[in-house]
Amino acid sequence: MGVLRYTTAAVLAGVVVVAHLALQKQFEQNGLWSLDTILEFKNRTLPNTKIPLKLPSTGLAGLDNYFAFMTSFFWVSFDPRNVRAHVQGNHLLGTLSSIWIIQLLEAHGTTQAASAGIIFATYFLEVMGELLGIGLFTPIWCVVHLLITSTPSAKSDARATKLSAPKSSLRALGYALLVGHVVPTVLMLQLEADGEGIASKQIWTIARLFHPVYLFICLQIFKTLFGGSSSAPATDPPQRLLATRRKLYQFSILASGFFHVTSLAMLLAENMFTGWLREDVLPGLHIGTMFIPAPFWTRTQMSFETAVAVFLQWDYTCSAGAIVIWAMCQWLEAVSLSKSDGTRVLETLGQSVLVALLAGPAAAAAFLLQERDTALASGLLEGKSVKQQ
Repeated sequence: MGVLRYTTAAVLAGVVVVAHLALQKQFEQNGLWSLDTILEFKNRTLPNTKIPLKLPSTGLAGLDNYFAFMTSFFWVSFDPRNVRAHVQGNHLLGTLSSIWIIQLLEAHGTTQAASAGIIFATYFLEVMGELLGIGLFTPIWCVVHLLITSTPSAKSDARATKLSAPKSSLRALGYALLVGHVVPTVLMLQLEADGEGIASKQIWTIARLFHPVYLFICLQIFKTLFGGSSSAPATDPPQRLLATRRKLYQFSILASGFFHVTSLAMLLAENMFTGWLREDVLPGLHIGTMFIPAPFWTRTQMSFETAVAVFLQWDYTCSAGAIVIWAMCQWLEAVSLSKSDGTRVLETLGQSVLVALLAGPAAAAAFLLQERDTALASGLLEGKSVKQQ
């Protein structure tokens, strides 16, 4: 592991520490919640409503209390009356979906033997992130990835590992994302809170926490259907493999961009649609409340609704920051092997900043990974042309 990876891992470890302080210690110190109080959570109505919680019992009091807390927590972000938490939740959702696509491509986009470790880490840490905070477990995943995957080398075989997944496998991954991730998310967002049985937002709010499990099962099914279960390296040319991976990166950019743009529209609504908004809504739409994280080192007293918004804000900040730092490392490793001049490198950096502004930081990470794959593929093509000569 080179100096760049060690340095990046150290920075990401710092993000993990910040996430721990911002997502856990802050609320313990404020007396809002801790793991102990969550496991004893007794409220059985959704916040600021008379709608009772109607979740199936697991038979374990602590687990039932945890699921009741999580349902109440997410309801605060679903309820448009909680303006700040609602906007924060909207912004975070697109970022998390975008990051999830990136992580899955890293787990399933290669047939390296070592990929078994990153596959397990990807699914396990995603579930833990859904349960305890994605802002904490995204940087952990980034560190794990840097530690257990190999650095690209000048050898063609080593470069090819990033582009070695068969097209059928990546196609299966796309369909698995649709069924295992998108469908549970849409059901969670669109169903009614007082719905019954399978049509209940409450049930899908909890069920979606385990979307990585559904996706993994769907992936095995679609791999069988599409003939992508073989572990043999792909025989497709680099250009075709690059195009297949690029499609999933484009969906990652779109997932981030859609929610990023809609969130910005909400924040800028006061200037764009003067007079359309109620006065009591405007404080929650201040752009500073979205992009300037609340300090976690002070014991500021806040309501449960404000605490949810602050948690989601730090969740977004830590996860988005971590994935961009990691993607930058991946891109720089690939660029160091290519013959790109300084101008081209600066152009790519500038373009990634523009993508971050227009479509969000997770989209910028996906863009940098596209550039990484392009650099690795160009090395393969150069190597082949030299051999032919």
